[in-house]
Amino acid sequence: MMKSFRPFNSHCRSLIFLLSIISFGYLLFHLMGPVAWSDVASFAGNKETAASAGDEPGTLENSQPRAQLVRVPLPITGNVERRLIAQLRSVVERLQGEQESQNIERVVVLEFDPTRSGGGMGSEFEDCLKLARFLTSPSLNGIKTVAYLPQPLKGHALLVVMACDQVVMSPESSITGLADSQGGRDPTIRGSYLQIAESRKTFPKKIAEGLIDPERKLLRVESDQGNRFVFADALKEFERTRTIDPSRTETIFAGGETSSLTARQARNVGVVSRLVKNRSDLALLLGLSTNALRVDRVTTDAPRPRIILMDRYIDDRFVETRISMVDKAIREEGINFVCLWIDNPDGTPAALSQFADFLSRLNPRQVRTVAYIPKMAGGVIPLVALACDDIVMHPEALLGGKTDSFTNEERSDLLAVVNDLIVPLKMRNMALADAMFDPDLTVYVFRNPQSGAVQYLTETDWKALPRREAWNRGAKMTTDGKTLQLTGQQADDLGVARGTVRDFAELKTMYGLEGDPAFAEPSWVNRLIGMLASPSLAWLIVLIGLAGIYAELQLPGIGIGGFVATVAFTIYFWANFMNHTASELEIVLFLVGVSCLILEIFIIPGFGIFGLGGGILMLIALILASQTFVLPQSDSELRQFRNSLMTVGGALGGLAIFVLLSRRFLPQTPILSRLILPSQAKANEKDVFENTSELLGAAGQTVTDLRPSGKAKILGERVDVIAEGEWISIDTPITVIAVHGTRVVVKSTEQ
Repeated sequence: MMKSFRPFNSHCRSLIFLLSIISFGYLLFHLMGPVAWSDVASFAGNKETAASAGDEPGTLENSQPRAQLVRVPLPITGNVERRLIAQLRSVVERLQGEQESQNIERVVVLEFDPTRSGGGMGSEFEDCLKLARFLTSPSLNGIKTVAYLPQPLKGHALLVVMACDQVVMSPESSITGLADSQGGRDPTIRGSYLQIAESRKTFPKKIAEGLIDPERKLLRVESDQGNRFVFADALKEFERTRTIDPSRTETIFAGGETSSLTARQARNVGVVSRLVKNRSDLALLLGLSTNALRVDRVTTDAPRPRIILMDRYIDDRFVETRISMVDKAIREEGINFVCLWIDNPDGTPAALSQFADFLSRLNPRQVRTVAYIPKMAGGVIPLVALACDDIVMHPEALLGGKTDSFTNEERSDLLAVVNDLIVPLKMRNMALADAMFDPDLTVYVFRNPQSGAVQYLTETDWKALPRREAWNRGAKMTTDGKTLQLTGQQADDLGVARGTVRDFAELKTMYGLEGDPAFAEPSWVNRLIGMLASPSLAWLIVLIGLAGIYAELQLPGIGIGGFVATVAFTIYFWANFMNHTASELEIVLFLVGVSCLILEIFIIPGFGIFGLGGGILMLIALILASQTFVLPQSDSELRQFRNSLMTVGGALGGLAIFVLLSRRFLPQTPILSRLILPSQAKANEKDVFENTSELLGAAGQTVTDLRPSGKAKILGERVDVIAEGEWISIDTPITVIAVHGTRVVVKSTEQ
């Protein structure tokens, strides 16, 4: 918020008082920290505080399942199978390495992602078979594998699904079996499918056979020994030993066409254990915390990093240049690791929302994004950090806070980005993420006593759980009327951050980065644009432009002043246009203002409506050209508006000084004395006519150039006059054609 200037001593007293408040708050925070965070001690491993909250010491931490989500890109062709096996080996080794107690369940969720094909059509049988055999091999003993199908699945990827211990589908997904062209009748392919299905028993044998043989009709009949799956061509044989109820016979696969199961049919026949809408519901189904199902991005490729330093005010220009640089580095240099070094910056919500949108949409199989926070990331900045795959912080760094200046509209826009992009794409906990921008949100700790899982939810989220009675509400995580702020250690304990490091060297070790990664720096053109558009230089450019206009009106000759003004204002508007603060509107306003001034000076005598209006339009255009709004609505916009006013105000102040100096000293210089209008050199001469109306129709002669104003000798006296139409040179006979108060309009009578 803008503040008025105060005396120096007052500033000192205010600064000392503010530092005292900060020191007291810092001490109070550290004294109260263990109490306020006692209810999340199951994450931090604080056994005393966990016990005081009513839990057995260490039970929540030690009994919660370990899990990892791995995306399976479809179709499975080329080197996809080899990369997946290498990735799964790494995940399994990490889960086994983290395992201290043999009673803790370890889960690997395979999310089938058909983004490159229609449900996975085109997957190679041999590649799928290798992956399926790995999933059923002893290497995964003690690991529970879950196939998650958020979208329809087709083709040989079905074999990999059959190799998992459990199948979970979304209500919109489906499973389509093999077509005739995919070799379901081939003995080798058929035998492999049935072998995998038999080893896992996730798919009933008859269902598996029906999916790979599209010609056979499969029925479900109710017999005296319960429900059974029977092929139509074997029904008579079945009836010899069983009694069935024909009225309750159900057709599963019609035969003669490719077999398929909707999500509800798959659950009905026992293939699917539960239908879930998203990963969060899947985590609840498996007894996991929401952030447990973060995508694993282990890659066999060596990291090729690039660092983006965020230590200044983040505006549209900063975001555009960084997006362009990252995109180019990915395409041309093969960069697969982007680190945002966030060092207490600030910025506009619109620009940071655009940056968060870009980061959240980066293909996680190609690029890993990490937000490194050594000190502070407050205000809008957490939006960018949450949009990265990982957040790594110094243990005492801060994430969140400093949101008091947000308007309701800004909060609404930020929450839309969080909930529509970041939460679903980056698997962030919605309640914790929203609480960093919404001070009215109340978040509680919820525990599942049976599984030991911990969730951070609002009251509304808890009521929407399918089995909410299984979750016990604990302490409140947030403070009323304030947004959530976390230290690095707290963010790590809650799963918001991946871990903590003391310095960047530890982060390099964490991710296996070698050498000193290069920084993504803008080109010299981008640096030049930023420098020209900065308030520290923009005011000087405007001053040069205004001084050029003034000089053009005062100095005769070839128009040097007009040329300088044109170049200066062209640079000013070009720099701000490239900096995304100026648009066509500001340029048009400025040109209209200049046109009005020209109209007033050369066509309409005097200085009236057109001159005043033109000057106002020019000032408005200069101010709007350096900001992205019309009227400020937040603290960041107030700061930008203040800079705009300082730019134009500084230029006007400089122009006033320039005018005074030019009138005082320039006429005395040997060269300029011949260019300055003689009226300026004889400014001490007094005009004798007090009633100029008597001059109407009088003849005279110019004693200076009229450009368009100047001096003329009329009735033996010097008079200030204005030329009508074209400029009039010195020693030209003239006649007074109009008198408007003190304004005397003349025209040339020279033939």
